[in-house]
Amino acid sequence: MFKVATLILVLLLITAGGLFLYSKSNEGKKRSETRSTLTFSSPSFSSSTNSDELPLLLKNIGVNLDYYDPKTGKAGDFTFTKEKLQFGRMFMGFGFVIPASSASSGKDKSNPQPTFIVPLGTPVRSLVDGVVAAMPKVWSGDYSIQVSANGKLEKWMYETEHVINPLVKPGDIVKAGQIIAEVSPHSKENNAGYGLVEIGLLKGGNSPQHICPFAYLDPSVKNEIQNKLLALYKSWEEYHGDINLHDEIAQKVPGCLTLGAIEG
Repeated sequence: MFKVATLILVLLLITAGGLFLYSKSNEGKKRSETRSTLTFSSPSFSSSTNSDELPLLLKNIGVNLDYYDPKTGKAGDFTFTKEKLQFGRMFMGFGFVIPASSASSGKDKSNPQPTFIVPLGTPVRSLVDGVVAAMPKVWSGDYSIQVSANGKLEKWMYETEHVINPLVKPGDIVKAGQIIAEVSPHSKENNAGYGLVEIGLLKGGNSPQHICPFAYLDPSVKNEIQNKLLALYKSWEEYHGDINLHDEIAQKVPGCLTLGAIEG
């Protein structure tokens, strides 16, 4: 009788152990299956109720940028010259320090809007797919074309400033790369007779701030534009025989000397 009871106890222990092991094995399988179905999404930049979320990414930088061709002396819209330019370069990136002698405030100033120096008559293009929200005349007598996601004056505005002969008006739908104006002759006397245009990514509020537009390029154009910007630096430096004209090492993103916001 004692042997039978012992046998029954052993069988019960074996059965319980088997059930426990099966349960743990099944639990591990379920965890593995759950882990394999997890997805990690990238930050969303589509329109949302969060006003701090950037609604549009840039698909264009306002002018045509290409690799330098020594035969034509051009890099897209940029025509290389050894004539005197105000800051010794055809492109001033976001955060470029404008010396006090050239700043209206009389103090060194970080440039909040990347600036292109290109020939007069050069077309200016829309940065994004959006709607023209405003087109004010600015202090220099030319225009700022301001585009938003829906044509309203919102927290995020996409600017092309210092343009003339606008081809659009508020309410017009625009596509990235679409010609919307031409560069302004503003400051041509300081830049070998060349025109000028600035682009900006403006975050409105009590203290309006600009952020670097090159940090918010659409994936479809990001690598191409960044590579061409780096090539522009190198070609311009080689053309002038001065490797210190642009500080590429200081740029975490090509075109951005800082990733912090700049007021203004």
